[in-house]
Amino acid sequence: MLSNKGSLRTRLVLLFGLVLLIGGAFMLLAANALAQRSADQLYDKLLESAALTAVDSVSVIDQELQFDLPYAALATLALSENDRVLYSLTNHAGKVITGYQFVEPHDRKEMLEQHQQGLPYFFNHSYQNELFRFVILERRLLESGMQDKVYLQMGQSRLARDQLAADLTFKAMIGLGGLIILGWLFVWLTSGWSLRPLLKIEQELACKEPTDLTALSTQVPAETAQLVDAINKFMGRLQRNQDRNHAFIAEAAHQLRTPLASLQAQAELATEDHDIQTIQKRTERILRNARETNTRINQLLNYATLAHRADIRLPERFILSEVVNQVLVDLAPIALTQAMELSFDNHIADTTIKADPEAIKEILRNLVDNALKYGKPNTGQGLIHVSLNYTAEPNCLLLQVQDFGAGVPADLLEQITQRFGRGELTHHAGSGLGLAIVEQLVHGMQGRFSLVNVAGGGLTAQVFLQVSV
Repeated sequence: MLSNKGSLRTRLVLLFGLVLLIGGAFMLLAANALAQRSADQLYDKLLESAALTAVDSVSVIDQELQFDLPYAALATLALSENDRVLYSLTNHAGKVITGYQFVEPHDRKEMLEQHQQGLPYFFNHSYQNELFRFVILERRLLESGMQDKVYLQMGQSRLARDQLAADLTFKAMIGLGGLIILGWLFVWLTSGWSLRPLLKIEQELACKEPTDLTALSTQVPAETAQLVDAINKFMGRLQRNQDRNHAFIAEAAHQLRTPLASLQAQAELATEDHDIQTIQKRTERILRNARETNTRINQLLNYATLAHRADIRLPERFILSEVVNQVLVDLAPIALTQAMELSFDNHIADTTIKADPEAIKEILRNLVDNALKYGKPNTGQGLIHVSLNYTAEPNCLLLQVQDFGAGVPADLLEQITQRFGRGELTHHAGSGLGLAIVEQLVHGMQGRFSLVNVAGGGLTAQVFLQVSV
């Protein structure tokens, strides 16, 4: 049983939740920066207003500068109860006329450019271990024949503006948190609804009987249609394999029942006979029948194994002519014992193909074995000719095995390629599986198999192999 790897719905919710959290974190950082900027803009207006009120109170009396910080300037900044306020009035030479020590701006050049445009210059700076927001205003004095410039610097600690920024950020965080929770709930609900087709597929599969391999009929969206199609194709293959196995088992049982019954009958008769010669003859029959039965069982097992290989397909790259030559070398001694000669014409040189070499070997063995059994002429030594050729079709090679025997009646050509279908050839030893194995293997390789009678006598087996050259 497959181990449970967790819920797909939970994975979707967690993944989307992670995306929401990461996105929320970036949005919170952006909201904090926006809140800080908004707080600075608000309090900078108040600070600038107070500085303008203060700098307007600068006057010249008897060639001397007079400055009296107005209450209105302090009242404007008094809105921030816990903030400290600093001010400093200096002349163009940087000498402090009144107030605290002048705090040098970060960029004097930028300050001068701002003043030339008639704009205030703002900057942050630490003063006595506390961060302040400063503004510097420039005023030209053209009174009583005096021409001079003075600079008013006014600073305010950042407690109030930082508190405002924190409040704005907190409210944004509450809003983002609510959106994240709503997003999570939305994904949880929609993922359950979206995955409902999978539940329908599961329910239909669970309701099927073990022997019911018909296609699923559940209507599903396009995203899961491929899954249903793959399941239906898989069940179709299972159905075909099941049908083939049932037919194979039934036919195998039928084919084995007769020789086993014959073995049993011969053995029972042998136990009742007392004549040594009769017992010896019956023993020889038992041995011959046992060998034929053993051969038939081996062919049946071989057929089942190769049919399985044809289904799973185990392709590898190899030189086709070398495999054919190897099989012919292995079968040459058997051919000699039957007064048959094997010949091979290779017209594809060392062409490398991608296919199942074991299937190719079994195809050739069965074709040559069939030719050895049925392709021997009535007189003289027989010949079996094997050839490899290209065809006009792309990625298609032709393997031919030709004998010069009596051939096969035209009306039996199709029958002898069926399992246990031997037609009128039952007087020869055999199980009727050889050509059926060839048919099955060639079909599994998407090839074609045909038998053609040769004019003047003989039979040619043609195997068209669809391979990647």
